Amino acid sequence: MFCLIRDCKNTWLYLITLLAAVVISGCQPAAQRVYLMPPPVAISTGASDPFVGTPEKEKDSNILVGYATNRMPIGAREARFYTRSFDDDLRMGVVTIQIGDGNQSWDEIRELSSNVAHKGQILLTLANAREVAALGAKDSLATLSPKMVKMMGDFNQYIDRSPSKEITLYVHGANNNFYRSAAQAAQYRHFTGRQSVVLMFSWPSAENIIRYGTDVRNIRSTVPTFVRYLRLLAKHSSARKINILAYSAGATLVNEALAILGEDTTTSDRQDYKDSLRLGTIYFAAPDTDFDDWVIQYRSYQDIVDSVTVTINMEDSTLAMAQEDRSARAFKSWEYEAPAKSRLGRPDLEDINTADAEWVQAQTKTSKLDVLFIDPTTIPGIEKGSHAFWYQSPWVSNDAMLNIELHASPASRGLAEYETKRGTRIWYFPADYEDRIVDTIEQLNNQYHR
Repeated sequence: MFCLIRDCKNTWLYLITLLAAVVISGCQPAAQRVYLMPPPVAISTGASDPFVGTPEKEKDSNILVGYATNRMPIGAREARFYTRSFDDDLRMGVVTIQIGDGNQSWDEIRELSSNVAHKGQILLTLANAREVAALGAKDSLATLSPKMVKMMGDFNQYIDRSPSKEITLYVHGANNNFYRSAAQAAQYRHFTGRQSVVLMFSWPSAENIIRYGTDVRNIRSTVPTFVRYLRLLAKHSSARKINILAYSAGATLVNEALAILGEDTTTSDRQDYKDSLRLGTIYFAAPDTDFDDWVIQYRSYQDIVDSVTVTINMEDSTLAMAQEDRSARAFKSWEYEAPAKSRLGRPDLEDINTADAEWVQAQTKTSKLDVLFIDPTTIPGIEKGSHAFWYQSPWVSNDAMLNIELHASPASRGLAEYETKRGTRIWYFPADYEDRIVDTIEQLNNQYHR
């Protein structure tokens, strides 16, 4: 790959970095390529066609997604590449992701996007990343620069033209480069008929599976910057709600940032504070964050968000490895190992005390916290140890979008309810979920029609 700019020792190494950036921006490594995910089941079965409402100017092979990042840039503002090096500034712009080779007609794109037979065949490519404005680490959130004011004004016009008037913010996991996270955010937007306003926050992953510890450290260094970004959106965007889809290790960034917001006591009236932040649905997809830490942090922010969904797969092989890696790296001395902590996406109630366990179990019986159990043996399209089920499974992606876009309850989304022996309420996909889709979509359209 290439060295970090901050680590380069001389001009030659810098030039190698720059050359690698040019090469990588034009041709993604096979391991990092993103292919169009299978269509959510409501689309493939014909129960719903979100592309009916796609704006005319969006009917082409290019998907536009807003982005923010604390990665250091290379290249002109009109064609940025973002490195693994980072600072405390926020850089924002628009990224263009192309479906296929760019030559397909809109009718062909619709067909490709509704047929499960094309799974894993349609490559998504980063066509361009155009940086529009930047917010320095010491810049005021109260008084923005002229560039920032214009960017937020244009952004708000875009929000106001959208059906929901909401934002969905995608936060990627470990071992991800800028392109991959942008492509994941773009395909989410694509399958909403390009009618939702989707943003992507790209934190500086080391982009290497064996550097998981570096990713965790970089996440924690990014938390203050991400908090500023949420405050910026809350203060200067016209979004009715700010929803967050946090995938894998992105859950650590989101969870710790929300905890900081939750611990803020400068506003005495918590309802006023909640209303000012406008945080809607927080969706943790296969969350790779310490379960016991999450319990403590969730306590601090559960009253300032509308709802939280946690998806769990007890067979998730990636989270199993992450748990082992966290244990091995807990101390600088390799002579001792810290007790392994279970992950939020693969939780063990034995990791928390009785009082905390009872509190969490009680929360699952409210509308504030939904625990969604992913069973690979009964859900089509995913393997036993799946970690990427939120976009690999047409059932799970369908439910995630209904959750985030409509804020629909699990029951109204066609899920079934089960209470464990210890008193935890969980939701799961019934065997006839696909058969329920037509009635489910019809009922939701009647209830949540906008």
